[in-house]
Order: sequence, then C-alpha cells, then structure tokens
Amino acid sequence: MSSRLRIVHVITRFVNGGADENTLLTCNHQAEAGHEVWLAYGRDWTERMRGQLDPRVRAVAIPSLVREISPAKDVAALCALARLYRRVRPDIVHTHTSKAGIVGRLAALAWLPARVVHGVHILPFTSEPFPKRIMYVLLERLAALRTHAFIDVSEGMRDLCLEYGLGTNDNHFVIRSGMDVERFRDALPADDLLALRQSCDGAVIAGYVAVLERRKRHLELLKALAPLLAKNRDLFLVLAGDGPERPELERFVHDKGIAGRVRILGFREDVDRVVSGCDICLFASQREGLPRSVVQYVIAGKPVVASALPGIERVVRDGENGFVVAGDRLDGIAEGLEKLMRDTGLRASFAAASAATDLSEWDARIMTDRIGSVYSWVRHD
Repeated sequence: MSSRLRIVHVITRFVNGGADENTLLTCNHQAEAGHEVWLAYGRDWTERMRGQLDPRVRAVAIPSLVREISPAKDVAALCALARLYRRVRPDIVHTHTSKAGIVGRLAALAWLPARVVHGVHILPFTSEPFPKRIMYVLLERLAALRTHAFIDVSEGMRDLCLEYGLGTNDNHFVIRSGMDVERFRDALPADDLLALRQSCDGAVIAGYVAVLERRKRHLELLKALAPLLAKNRDLFLVLAGDGPERPELERFVHDKGIAGRVRILGFREDVDRVVSGCDICLFASQREGLPRSVVQYVIAGKPVVASALPGIERVVRDGENGFVVAGDRLDGIAEGLEKLMRDTGLRASFAAASAATDLSEWDARIMTDRIGSVYSWVRHD
C-alpha cells in the first residue's frame, strides 16, 4: 500500500470495545503512513476514543447511525454516508461491525469507484430468532454484493460467513485484531489487585475483562459463581469494564451478600496490569468474534476458562492452557474455575502453556500491514 490513498472507515459505535480499538489502531497507522483517512462513527462514542485518534484522521459524527434497528435513522445514516463518499471520493471504504457494515456498504453505491472492504468482528444474527435471522442474512447478502473483500478476526468468523453465503473463499482474509503484544507480556500487577491479594492469605483472583453489556453475560456468570464465591472466602472475582449493566450487577452482588468477594473496577486504562494481577481469567460471552481480552489473557500467561466461540481454539487449547466450555453452560465456567482454584499444579501448568503460546501475529503492526495488503489486492483484482 505504497501510493497515497483516500480511506473512509465506518463504525457504528466508537466506544471502549474491541472492534473500536481495532479501528482506532488501523486509522492511526494509516494516517501515520501518509494516507488521507476519515472515520465516520455513529451516535455512541466516548471522549477517550476520540482523543486517541491521530489528529490527521478526520472524524465525522453521524448521529443517525445507531446500533438498534430504526428505519428512519437507518435511511438518514445511509444518505449521510452517501453524501460523505461523494464529497471525499475515497479509494477504499472500510466498514466495521454489522450495522455500519450493512448501511456503509449500501451507501457505497453512491460512489462506485470505491473498493469496499468489510471487517467481520462478529456475526450478531447467529443467535437471533429465525425470522429476524433470515432478515439479517438477506441484508448481509445484499451488502455482500457491494463488497470486494472481507477481513475476519478469526477462521471461525470466516467459516460462519461462508456458511451463510457471505462472500467466497477467494475474498475472505483472516487478520487478527491487533494490539500492543509486549504491553501485556511485560505488565506488573495493578496496585489495587496487589492490595486485594495482601488482604487475604492464599487469595485466588479471577478476572473478567469486558464491557458491561448484556451479550457479555456478566449477570449470568455471577449467578453461576455466587455459590462458589460464598463458600470460598479466599476467592475473589474482579470485573474490569463499564457499561449499562453495571447497576444491575451491583444490585445482584449486594443482594447475594458477596460484595466482599466481587469487585467491579469500572473502565481501566491499565487493563494490562489488571490482567497481570489475576490468577485465572474468564470470558463468558456466548455471541462474539474472537475476543481481544482472551488473547490478552494468554499473552499475559494466564490460565483461561472461556465459553466456546468461533476460532477460540487458536488461542485457548482445552485442557492445555485453559478450559473451553459450551456456550450455554455458565456452570461449566464455574466448574473450570473451581478446578483451577483448588489445583495449584494444574493452574501453573496452564499458565506456563499460555506463556509459551506464540501470539505474535496479533501485533498491531502486523495487523495494519496485512490490511494494507488486502487494500492492494482489491485495487488490482
């Protein structure tokens, strides 16, 4: 990707999430490389994410671009993006996440010279009721007609796309969701987690890093872990993240009398240090791409207990560096946690196996270089 390009990225929300961080890194790297970069984002965004954008990235807010289905707003967002494309005349339109992917790709009909790339971070329709799933699949197939390449965060996401008839083997590219790998490998434990460990002799700290939203299933996880937390005074659970589910989680913890065992940390800039301070790391989402948090757990050398997600076997090998449990079995996560809590030898073995796992392909520079290669492919295909 040596020639100077005009690139428009489109994402539904620009908040503290994995797809958002991925998009932020990509925009900044491309601006640093000398390309003209625009980022169009919807109603929901945070000052933190906006503040981390390279000043050379042109940020464009589109309030009508929302996550939920809203015909009036969806049409308004489509028109706003079409006007943006006609004004900018991009070489590449790169959409991220499902809603922005559908609206942003259809809007690209307004500027036909653009080559269109869609980033598949998750396929949310897979867990929807049949009628709604059919509608989403039809919309995705329609948008796929205006898509030159798909970038999938895992082989599992690619395979699901192909299963639903979205794209072909030839135009799907698996590129890991990049991050600062060394940051998680070398981090020291966070001070508050060190204090928590010192407060209880033999403390075992389990951690879950994720936005506090419904699909991450924090409440269901707490319900499954409550008996274990209540009977083991040396077991602590820390939840790093913030979001709309926080008040309900705090009420549940208080009502169950496990406030002393559960710490809701809120959003953390030092998530690498939080992970470093944990003995065991958890992930409970049932509907997800390959989560960055799980990759970060393994880079940090932690045993992992996670629900089965597309592509997770590339990172967590069941019985070697963690336990992978069926997506609908939160009690399976509790069982895995209890095994690791009680068996220090198994915990050490899993930790060593995680630390030895080569996840260098998740390095942010590798990700952005490979995205550049996809852009070159679509421009010369």
